Amino acid sequence: MEINLFSTDEPQHIERCVLYPYPDLKRIWTRLWLTPVQEEARPNLEVVVYNPDGTENCSVFMLEHAEARAETTLHVRNPTPGGRYQVVAEMTVGLGDQVKLLDRHEFELLLEFRNPEQGDPGFGFGVDWDEVKRKATGA
Repeated sequence: MEINLFSTDEPQHIERCVLYPYPDLKRIWTRLWLTPVQEEARPNLEVVVYNPDGTENCSVFMLEHAEARAETTLHVRNPTPGGRYQVVAEMTVGLGDQVKLLDRHEFELLLEFRNPEQGDPGFGFGVDWDEVKRKATGA
């Protein structure tokens, strides 16, 4: 019997993305989960946070990411507590003129502290926040 650890019937994409602002609101804990596929071309990952006025605040670009999960901390410049920021998460392959978009998600982030250890919902997509709450509270 063969157990396949890779998805062969769906294109590579970002399955989940979770962001939690730290209590100081100057940093944002960020994690992405990717579809595990056996591809020769490793995807590039980019997360961009836009200010409430639409200008770019901070970003991270991970070139040819090889793992099924990516984690980083974004550093927010001149944070506006309670501000409504926009977040864009993209997965691409290639560089320059050869870049190809594989997946893109956009969502809102309210800049306020939410405690993941207490089961507070973070920001992002692909997450059952009720399940996060149940796991944190033991309910």
